[in-house]
Amino acid sequence: MGSPVPRIAACLLAAMAGRTEIRWGSVTLSVVGIQLGSSVSHSEGVAVFETVSPVLVRHDDMYILPDDDNFPKGLTHNLRHKADLLGLPNDVEVEVLDSGPRRRFDVSKGFRIGATARIRVTAAPELLDAIYEWGLGLSTVEGFGWIR
Repeated sequence: MGSPVPRIAACLLAAMAGRTEIRWGSVTLSVVGIQLGSSVSHSEGVAVFETVSPVLVRHDDMYILPDDDNFPKGLTHNLRHKADLLGLPNDVEVEVLDSGPRRRFDVSKGFRIGATARIRVTAAPELLDAIYEWGLGLSTVEGFGWIR
């Protein structure tokens, strides 16, 4: 369990300190350790993001994978939209470096198809910070596109 947002991670750390187990619904989970990761600097304006959950991008009402020709264009559009919502510079360049296998996930509103990826993003440092906390692609609130 974790969060790339330092304030949330600090709260999780404080809540877990001294616990040997937590209940997650009807499941009891053992706590074997807690650790706060180091912060990341994006001051150079270039970041290589590696996701731990599949990145979702759509093109023509279909989910596409990182090796699809339209994936960089779709992800760039998504990141520019996020920048606009946050009032940040939206000049973004995306390059897919590597990707994992195709995965299908059933969710409450149907299914999602995506793959983990390693992606180089060139953008303003404050946008890279926001992307690191927000995630890549669609449905990040559902846990997709979470960056390591």
